[in-house]
Amino acid sequence: MSNRPSLILPWFKNGSASEYLRLKNPGADRLRLILDVAEGLEYLHTCKPAPIVHGDLKGNNILITDSGHATLSDFGLSQVIEDLVCPTGITPSKFEAGPIRWQSPEFLMDVSETCRPQLPGDVWSFGCTAYELLTGNVPYHFRRRDSTVIHDIQAGIPPPGVEENSLHRGDGGIWDLMNDCWISSPVERIHMTEVVFRLRNLCSRSSCGSSSLSATSASCASSCTTATSASTDVFIAPADKRQQ
Repeated sequence: MSNRPSLILPWFKNGSASEYLRLKNPGADRLRLILDVAEGLEYLHTCKPAPIVHGDLKGNNILITDSGHATLSDFGLSQVIEDLVCPTGITPSKFEAGPIRWQSPEFLMDVSETCRPQLPGDVWSFGCTAYELLTGNVPYHFRRRDSTVIHDIQAGIPPPGVEENSLHRGDGGIWDLMNDCWISSPVERIHMTEVVFRLRNLCSRSSCGSSSLSATSASCASSCTTATSASTDVFIAPADKRQQ
């Protein structure tokens, strides 16, 4: 054993959200999982004294707990905003870009070496992740080349409309919400607090949490908390585990 500090993290046998919905539980309540993700991201964006940008949100970076909740993970690209007035807003000097298909147009259009992820970019990525969880497809799945995907994103072309076979997993409101996450101007883009508010309303109307695996889970409107360490992995835990 090393004398260096170590972090022991829970093992989530359900794996990532992408794997879980594709192979293990295709009938899971996808809207509730999307709400879990939104609540975790809202927590980061409203952290005090400084908000945190996740920077790499996608289905493979969301893990599913034994109780069927979605948790955020893989914070290797996360950044703490210490000065919202600063043009970059991010203090660390190193940053590696995440997958293109989930990135915002303003990030892709900024070719400067000082380009850093921002809160509105997380919102764009959340919309893409919600699309991924709802439909089972990655954003712009019909495009084979990343260069074509970049062109679509920069041209303001969102992922295609939700297919009929996925509409029963939510309703028209979730598609409207995703479109609000994909507003081209980052200044005009919706904030995660409003995203959570609207998702809770959608969840309430659709009997969110009625799937077999989630029957014993906390309610849709449950809050989340964060466990942090020197490691780059952070997990947003369900409220029912928070006091243990």
